[in-house]
Amino acid sequence: MIRTISSRPGESLIRTRSVIAITTVSLLAILIDSLLDAREIFSLGAGTLGFLLGLLLASFIAIESSERKYAIDSILPASIVLLGFGLDIALLSSGDLGVAGLASILIAITVAFITTMIMGKILGIDTPQSFALGAGGAICGTSAVLAVAPSLRLGAAKTGAIVAVVNLLGLATFLSVPILAHLLGMSDQTAGIWAGSTVHAVPQAIAAGEALGGDALSLASGTKLTRVLGLLVVVPIASFFAEHKGTTSTDERVKKGNIPLFLPGFIIASILATTLMPVQIATQLEDFGSILMVPVLVLIGSSIDLKELAGAAGPILWAGAVSTIVVMASTAFALAMLM
Repeated sequence: MIRTISSRPGESLIRTRSVIAITTVSLLAILIDSLLDAREIFSLGAGTLGFLLGLLLASFIAIESSERKYAIDSILPASIVLLGFGLDIALLSSGDLGVAGLASILIAITVAFITTMIMGKILGIDTPQSFALGAGGAICGTSAVLAVAPSLRLGAAKTGAIVAVVNLLGLATFLSVPILAHLLGMSDQTAGIWAGSTVHAVPQAIAAGEALGGDALSLASGTKLTRVLGLLVVVPIASFFAEHKGTTSTDERVKKGNIPLFLPGFIIASILATTLMPVQIATQLEDFGSILMVPVLVLIGSSIDLKELAGAAGPILWAGAVSTIVVMASTAFALAMLM
């Protein structure tokens, strides 16, 4: 399928400026991260630095949302598939790591929903909004919110408030997890599973894993992508819930979980790296995946409206914040017991 490019005057120039800006900021983030590593100074990782620089970039250059989405959708799948070459399936599926990873995912999902629903009752948030907020924290952030919103018949204003809060809390978790893991003295493996169990969006979880270093990147990726499978369960539950409440959407598409196409690619890459591919080649492919993730995080950072985040509805923010803190604490405690 060929994308149609508008011939409006100046559009090509604007697009070129955007590409140059994203590339420059991405290279700057990679350079800063390399310099910090060379001096053995703790770094949040090139991806996280790219995200923060992306937030600043939004103040200087306006990037069309359609172009941003196209770029992210083009780069992100390839990046995640390449990161699969860094995942040792034997490590994830055997011994304490496999048990700990599965347990942390189940705890995170269960606690997120229960805490959010309870806080929603206390703060007077309507049940559909609480459910959507819980889905965002439990599964994969904004994507999960948008997946369940049509079934729950949430209007644009309510959905927007939830998305803003989920983005804000996602930012808080993926910036704080590497720092807290470092302060708590977690191993790379434990910290990677913790990041994958708690951070909301896939790119943010991977960026957190990258900041942690070592085995954390591949474990954060694997754990997070396993959480994404929860969409298979949560979206049908939302439809059933809405039907029970008499608010069923007529859109049949929302009754099916949309599993990202990069997930099977990630699994295949992991199998190849574990069974057939030389370690050196697998490592190089994983490193290239990490590099590709930097411009994705820059683009995501440039898409966030700080005023929108600052103006997010108070009760929803409180409910989401309490749920996030409880999830982080409960999964950290579980991992400490299991690993």
